[in-house]
Amino acid sequence: MLSLGEHTLESCAFILNTDKTILKLNHTIEKFGYQFLWIDATEFEKNYSEIFNVPKDDSRPLSITIGSDGHGISHELHHALVHSQILGPLFLHMEYPGIILLKKLSNFKVTGLESDYLIESKKLSIFSDFVQNLLLQLRLYKIGEIRCSQLFHISTKTRQVSMRQREIEIGSYGNYTLTDEEAKKLSNKLTAKYETNALTELAVKNFSVVYDLPDGRIRFITLMTCLESLFNLGKDQIAHTISRHLALIISEDKEQFQENYKQIKKLYNKRNSIVHGGEHKGDIMEDYLDLSDKVRAAINFCNTPEKTKDNLFQDLNSRGF
Repeated sequence: MLSLGEHTLESCAFILNTDKTILKLNHTIEKFGYQFLWIDATEFEKNYSEIFNVPKDDSRPLSITIGSDGHGISHELHHALVHSQILGPLFLHMEYPGIILLKKLSNFKVTGLESDYLIESKKLSIFSDFVQNLLLQLRLYKIGEIRCSQLFHISTKTRQVSMRQREIEIGSYGNYTLTDEEAKKLSNKLTAKYETNALTELAVKNFSVVYDLPDGRIRFITLMTCLESLFNLGKDQIAHTISRHLALIISEDKEQFQENYKQIKKLYNKRNSIVHGGEHKGDIMEDYLDLSDKVRAAINFCNTPEKTKDNLFQDLNSRGF
């Protein structure tokens, strides 16, 4: 129980599969009250060891060197990190110099009219919604397995974890790295809350689910479901309809349209082979990455306030190739 009066919470999300380039987005998300942090091993020991249930203790010797910068952590924290599912292999070889956190500071007042537990629960829910909205926008911008491992509150006075929410941790790889130009373009797109329309709502939900699926074939099928929800009208000629409409969106001329049409139809046929128990011919990861880029383009094109399936089809049918 917290005492009556003013308190400050540090809400954090442990972000995986990205690097320091994600900090280039800070000037944008700081407008929403959030910030990405790069926490080196020594600062991790000092202020965030509680994430891995290692109590804060300033007297522990930092006897283990991590990374090329020579930052040290204690044997106790290193032992906990080595046995974690995601960071274990990296810390086991002492190659990981730090972690990425997304942080928000928030003040609240305990008056006795509402329990501190309820207050913190509401704040964690708000924080979680923002994290998921941000991750969705990052994933819709480019490929990369960026994800959140867990969210938690830390009391700024005691540095104790007061509330924790664990997310799905699967063995996904592929760093989310931003160039200066990509960061600039993405910054111009980011909003505090990502809004879908009636046309894209189901496609976006399926797209989000993909990142929590460990099997490449299921990912592939789910991505194709995104396209079906956007571009299909009925039971007939599904492969043709999806291939034609998506090819129109991503093509700049007739020759490019014909090439994209063939490739999308080939991908859809591979989807059918998987669904009906056949063998996937080719490299499933290569096909998944190709399809995921096409799904991004489709969702981003369709997700404007005025877009409906009717006016989308009218627009595409009026194009000259």
